[in-house]
Amino acid sequence: MDSIPCLWCSVFFIPRNKLQQYCSKPECQRKRKALWQKEKIQRDPEYKEIKNLSNQKWLNANPDYWKNYRRKNPKKTQRNRMLQKVRNHRKNSEPDRPITNIIAKMDARKPLKVDLEGWFWLIPEIAKMDAAKVLFHVIQECYE
Repeated sequence: MDSIPCLWCSVFFIPRNKLQQYCSKPECQRKRKALWQKEKIQRDPEYKEIKNLSNQKWLNANPDYWKNYRRKNPKKTQRNRMLQKVRNHRKNSEPDRPITNIIAKMDARKPLKVDLEGWFWLIPEIAKMDAAKVLFHVIQECYE
């Protein structure tokens, strides 16, 4: 049998049978299983219900899991909260839906008197994009 590229890592391997599309590396097998489960959940409502019940049973047996996880992983927690704000904005940006803030800050934003003029690097924190160098010019202070 001829070697073929793995669908996940693109490394060529010799498949055991003509249906095999992923190599035997653990990361590729995890991806294969995750994709299978995702498709199975979409196709089979009973499988989805059983999986949800199983997850709920595990969460009931481990009630402090997320609290401990957030305490042990502050950077991931901060990133998730930032992404949640983006998801909330997208959700609220739909037509025919009033824009409301789901995540509320208790303190009001105070205006800053900062002169930002010159060249700056914009480095994205959410999306995987390249940094961009931009030039800021102060036009007019008309909104205060």
